[in-house]
Parts: sequence; structure tokens; C-alpha cells
Amino acid sequence: MEGVTDLEAPGDDFQYQVKLRCNSCSEVSDKWQFISADEKIEMQGSRGVCNYQAKCKLCNRISSLDVCLQQKGKYTADDVPNFKTVIAFECRGLSVCDFQFGEGWKCKGVESKTVFENLDLSEDWCDYDEEGQRTSGNI
Repeated sequence: MEGVTDLEAPGDDFQYQVKLRCNSCSEVSDKWQFISADEKIEMQGSRGVCNYQAKCKLCNRISSLDVCLQQKGKYTADDVPNFKTVIAFECRGLSVCDFQFGEGWKCKGVESKTVFENLDLSEDWCDYDEEGQRTSGNI
């Protein structure tokens, strides 16, 4: 990240893009799954709720996943070049095997604090910060 800070997924309704692996048979989903903390699904055979539930195509095991909002964080300019947790998932019977930075992310200019919203990070992103009079981004 150059010239920006506080990269985050705004709101509880943010759609995280993941690919999942069944822990029983190791089948990997062929499509990206979009998971949001504000979506609540009643768990089959349980009184609880989760953010995502699926039945494996191969072994028929029912697995679930929850977005852990208490571990949601911002990736700041001070964090570069280190890794930092920006979101975590509680997985039961499956695991996240791939994560894609897609659309909807938010950050702000380091110096000007200009807010950049609805970023599509599926490709390299760069923008001009008019207030800071510099190119920001390169995420």
C-alpha cells in the first residue's frame, strides 16, 4: 500500500469472497462463496444460527461458518509490509482455502484523510487524491 491507510471491509453487510474445503473428504468448492456477517441462517438439525451453511457434494456432510466480527481490523500504513488479520471465520466441518479481495473495500489517504470507498481490489487499484495532490493506492 502506498499513500493510503486504514484498509477495511466497511459494515457488517460486507460480502467476503472465499473458497471452502470440506474437512471430511477435502472437496474444494468450485465457485466463490459470498459470506456476510449480517446474513443469519438457521442451522439444519440445530437451534443455532450461522452466516453460511452448505452440504458437501461428495460426502453429504453439513458444515457451517460464521464471520468473527470481533476480530475484524484495519490494515494501516504502519502494518506494511507485515501480515495482519483483517477478518476471521469460525469454521465447523470446513476450512477457508482461498480468499479474494473483491469489491467494496474502503481506505483513506495517509496525509489528506480523503476516503476512498467501494474499491475493487480483485485487480491492482490506484487513484489520484486531489486533496493530497498525489497518487494514492497501489494496493
